[in-house]
Amino acid sequence: MSDIAREYGNETFGKPRPWRALERDGEMITHRCLVLHGLGGGPYELDPLTQALETSGAALRAPVLPGHETISFRMPASRFEDWERAALDNFDLMAGAGDRMAVIGFSTGGVLALQVAAQRPVSRLVLLAPFFAIRGLGWLPFRLAPVVGQIARVAEHIPRRPPPIRDPTMRRIVSQMVGFRTFNLAAVASALALIDRTWDLLPQIQPPTLVLQGRLDTVVEPAAARRMFDRLGSREKEFCILPRSDHLLALDRDRDEVLSRVLGFLAEPR
Repeated sequence: MSDIAREYGNETFGKPRPWRALERDGEMITHRCLVLHGLGGGPYELDPLTQALETSGAALRAPVLPGHETISFRMPASRFEDWERAALDNFDLMAGAGDRMAVIGFSTGGVLALQVAAQRPVSRLVLLAPFFAIRGLGWLPFRLAPVVGQIARVAEHIPRRPPPIRDPTMRRIVSQMVGFRTFNLAAVASALALIDRTWDLLPQIQPPTLVLQGRLDTVVEPAAARRMFDRLGSREKEFCILPRSDHLLALDRDRDEVLSRVLGFLAEPR
C-alpha cells in the first residue's frame, strides 16, 4: 500500500470509481455524483472528497478522462471534445438510475462540469479551483488557445512543476502519485479552447452552484474564477475563498473545510 493510501486507510486511493447502487435500510440511495479531475491529473486530486462522499452514502463515478488512462513520463495529446464526451457518457450512465445528479469538477474538470450542466439536467454544481485563466495571464487582451496551439507545433511538452500544495506532508505524498512529468501543450491549448467555448454559455447555466477557490493558487487565476462566478446564470450560488490553499484544494491545508462545505451544500434540500 502506498504512503498516500495509508494516509487515508484505503488501497483505492486515486483510482476510478465505477458507479454502483448503494442501499441503506433497503432503500436506494438517491444522491448521485459525477466527479471530474483536472488536466494532466487523475482521481487522486479529489480522492479525500470522493471517499467522504462514499462514506456519506453517495453513489458516484470518478472516471479517468481520455488521454489520462496510461501513466507515462510524457503526457500524451488529448482533446476537450473527448473529455466532454466522456463526462456526458458517465453522467448518462448514472442519470439512467433516476434521482438527482450533482457534478463536481476540479480545475479543467470544473469547466467540463459547466458543459455538462449546459447539456444535462444537473441538480447541483461544485467547482473547485475552476480553470478560467492561467495564473498571472488573466489580464491578456487576446485568446491564449491559438497562441499555445501554435507553440505546440514546435514544442510538444513543457516540464511539470511539483504538486501545487502548501501542506508539505501532502505535497510529498502526492508527488508519489503524479504520473506525468510534463504537460502536453496541444492538450493545454484544447483546455484553453474549452474555456472560450464555455464562457458564452455561463448565463444559461442555472443549477445551484458552489465555487471554492484557493487564495494561494499558483496555477489558475482566482480573479478569473470570480468573473466566471459573476457571469454564471444560477440564482443560488456561493463563492468561497480558502485562505491557506494552493490549487489542489481537496488535498491542501483547507481540505477539511472543502469536505465540510461540499457535503453540506449537497445535503441541502432541493
